[in-house]
Amino acid sequence: MKAGFEGGRKLSGRSRSRIRTSLITLCAALLAGIAWVSYGGGGQGSITYTGKSGPVIMAVKNVYLVRGPDMAAGKVVRRLIFSTADLASKLKACQAMTCSDADLREGLAVDLDAGPRLNYWFVADNQKLQFSGTSPPTALRLTTDNPQRLTGQLAMDDSTRGGPKTELQFDVAMTKEFTRWR
Repeated sequence: MKAGFEGGRKLSGRSRSRIRTSLITLCAALLAGIAWVSYGGGGQGSITYTGKSGPVIMAVKNVYLVRGPDMAAGKVVRRLIFSTADLASKLKACQAMTCSDADLREGLAVDLDAGPRLNYWFVADNQKLQFSGTSPPTALRLTTDNPQRLTGQLAMDDSTRGGPKTELQFDVAMTKEFTRWR
């Protein structure tokens, strides 16, 4: 059979181009999916904060799940990190739990398992704007909760206390597990 024939039909140059484009798109999607599973997860939604200079609205695109010792709680905790920037390589390079949120410039870090409430740290404007607080555990609704993966929603509203309001959905695999706090 001659090149350019399939099933007895000759493929036009345009058809070959479409097939090639489809295959490239499929490969790119598969690679993106592998990277997504390996280095964190997908997140969507927003974090809104109303400060003295006006509202700050962040579109979250990256979510990471880390696990390690917490100095204050004296036990191992899981931490969800919601970020506008890609922190995967920085988290992979971290050697201790204290490093896990050090490069968070715009986003939210939420500690799970640290106590009866969710402890969080919100940052914006390259960490110039910060707010720490707690939220009731009902703000976090998980549909998948196992040691290696979390899927769910985080909907908290601390705006009346001067804190952030979040509407976030996520599906994240364990990014890194730490054995040391520092």
